[in-house]
Parts: sequence; C-alpha cells; structure tokens
Amino acid sequence: MHDEVPYASGQDDRYADLDHEFGAGTDRDVRVLVRRIHRALTHRAEYAEVPWGSFHHAWGRADGVAELLAQIRSTDSHAADQALSYLYDAVRHQGDTHAPAALAVPFLLRIAAEPSSHHRADVLQLAAESGRRNHHGDGSRAGLLQTAHPPGHWLFDVTGYPMHWSVQACREALTADVPIILELLDDPDTAVRCSACYALAAVNGEVERASVALHGRLGVEKAPEVRVSLVLAIAQLAREHHPSRNTTVWARELWASSDQTAETRLGAALAWLCLTEEPLPDQLLSVLPQVLTPTVVDAMSRVPWMQYVDIGNTGVYRCLTEMLGAQAQQVLGENTQDLRDPGPWE
Repeated sequence: MHDEVPYASGQDDRYADLDHEFGAGTDRDVRVLVRRIHRALTHRAEYAEVPWGSFHHAWGRADGVAELLAQIRSTDSHAADQALSYLYDAVRHQGDTHAPAALAVPFLLRIAAEPSSHHRADVLQLAAESGRRNHHGDGSRAGLLQTAHPPGHWLFDVTGYPMHWSVQACREALTADVPIILELLDDPDTAVRCSACYALAAVNGEVERASVALHGRLGVEKAPEVRVSLVLAIAQLAREHHPSRNTTVWARELWASSDQTAETRLGAALAWLCLTEEPLPDQLLSVLPQVLTPTVVDAMSRVPWMQYVDIGNTGVYRCLTEMLGAQAQQVLGENTQDLRDPGPWE
C-alpha cells in the first residue's frame, strides 16, 4: 500500500514545503542521481559506484542491488532468474516503484540489449513497468493508458519516500536511453519487442522519435501480440503528450477496417476507447465479437498492458467488461467478468 496526497501548488500550504523537506534537487532526490549515472557510470556498468545504500526498497536498504544486477548478467540462467525475481519484488513491490528502481533502469536496459543475457524480455519489462504508476489492475478507459498520476499528486512508498519522484526518475532514465529501446523494437525475440513497446510508451521525452519508430515497426510487424503492443504504445504516447483528434481518428480507422488483422483491430479498439469519451458506436459493438477469436485472446495474454489486468488469462475480457459497461454482456456473453472486489474472507 502507498499513501497518496493530492496537492496542487498554492491550494494547500500544508504541503508547500514538501519539496524542500525531502531534498528536491539534492543527492536525496533520486531524479538527480539518475542524471548523474547517465553522465558518468552507465556505460562502464560500474554498479558499485552507485550510492544504492542512500535509498530503500521494499525489503530495506538497497546496498545489495549492485550484486543483484551482476547476477542478472550471469551466464547461469537459474541464478539470473532468481536475482531478477528478487530485484523485481524489491523495487516494484506490489506495483509500487521504489527509488532504487530508477537507479537500476539504465543498467537493466543495457542488460536487456545484450544478446547473451538471460530473461531479456523480463529485464526490459522491469525497467518499463517501473516508470508507471501503481495501476492496481486498472483496465478502464481512463486508466489503462495512464502512465503517471497528474502533476500535483504526492505519493509515498512504504518507506516514506516520494514515489512520484521514483516514477519520474524511471521515465527520465528510459527517455535518456531511447536509442537502446528503439533497437530492441527490431529484436528477433517477440517478447523483447513487446517489452520495448511498453518501455517506449513510458518515456517523458523523445516522444515524436518514439512514435515515428512505433508506426514504422507496425508497418512490418507480423506477431499479433507485438502488433497490439505497438498500437497501444502509439496511443499511450499520444494520450500522455499530444492529445489530438488525429490519433483518435487513426485508431478508429484501424478498428473499423476489415483489411486489418483481427488483433490490430482489437488493439485499436482498446486504444480508441482510451483516447475518447465518446459513446460506444454500434459499429464497434459489432466488430468486437468478430475479432475476439481464441487465437487473438491468447495473443492478448502476452501483451504487457493486459498482463497487469489479468486474472487467469482474462485480461482482455476484464478490460472490455470495464470499458463497455452495461453493453459488455452484449459483446462478451459468458466471458463477461465479475469485477467486484471480493472481501478478504471470500
């Protein structure tokens, strides 16, 4: 669990000194250290020179992160998997991003880019997921493509550190290494390409460059799960940075076109639903049952956005149940999901 304080400057003096109190702009600010790492340490992969111990993750002081990163680069697949699992749980615990995640992102990206590394897609996924708010499985029209909380929200992790700083620092680290992520869009590994889409969708700069690359890859991509990931990444960048009717029209043209593949139409339908508040058109309600084939539903389970809404490979059904509301039953039939949150004794 994390604490959230909605705050807009000038509206509540109780939080006016929080930036100063937590050391914004100093070495207590993980955003400052991420920039320094990029300038000085990343290319030499000198994990030990990073002041990990100045920050905490879910299990305490982060002094051991350097050793975990070294193990993730190990030639031993099992050792690398164990280290990655521990690091994932420590710095992205229960969906919360802890400050050491931001310090690790530059190194994680370089590990993922090394062909000899093990579990490259999962390594890249950790970097990409760390640059996102804790979405708690939010598959709604407003939430699925929301990267971060709006400016003015103070969020604290379980250690009491400003979590919105950690998320911002992760996004800055991803942005600084956009060239690495762009290369991974063309990786031979399908899962790595999906994770690269997810990483690009979280950047807070180089947006035009990333969007052009995603569109270009969509023109040649064959794997269904990657095609959906490309469409959602394009839509997320547009939603977060350049809200415009053009992207909304583009998404609608994709899902309405019978010339497009089923997975592309489904991905575009989800994108369109997140880009607009327009009522559901009858055409969309007729298209969705056509494109929700078993093959496409299976592919959707490998799309990063769905994995965090998923319960037993029902991610796409849960999203559509939430997005379609009263009309979900008409489209999904018996696949309509029960979205009620069960109590602790159920």
